[in-house]
Amino acid sequence: MVTARGAYDAYDEWFEGYADPDEGFDLAPDARRLALVRPRETRVAVVTPQDYAAAQSVADRLREGALVVVDLREVDKALAGRLTDFCSGLVYALDGSLQYLTEGVMLLTPTEAEISGDGDAGIRQPGFYNRL
Repeated sequence: MVTARGAYDAYDEWFEGYADPDEGFDLAPDARRLALVRPRETRVAVVTPQDYAAAQSVADRLREGALVVVDLREVDKALAGRLTDFCSGLVYALDGSLQYLTEGVMLLTPTEAEISGDGDAGIRQPGFYNRL
């Protein structure tokens, strides 16, 4: 004679011998058991370089995952050109992106950041690309 087996009987036999997952852990009563989504902390660094040594600060902040705004409006044309070339190579090497916000102001973003909006806004202002 065959007896009918319930779902719980098969389950119990399958996991027999395994330890209880909650056994041996002291959880606070208000502790959340599972948190899959956490809001990501967004940092924005504004760099106004005085000399080429500021390039190291830009690179360090971008590597840490911060969005970096580089304001080149107060530096001479030769330094602005060198820093623009450096920032362009930096975002290429780190697989980030570079956007021109306005004349002399760049936004460098790491790989995981996504910026939405009018991406051509900085291009409409003549003169920034013509640094020669």
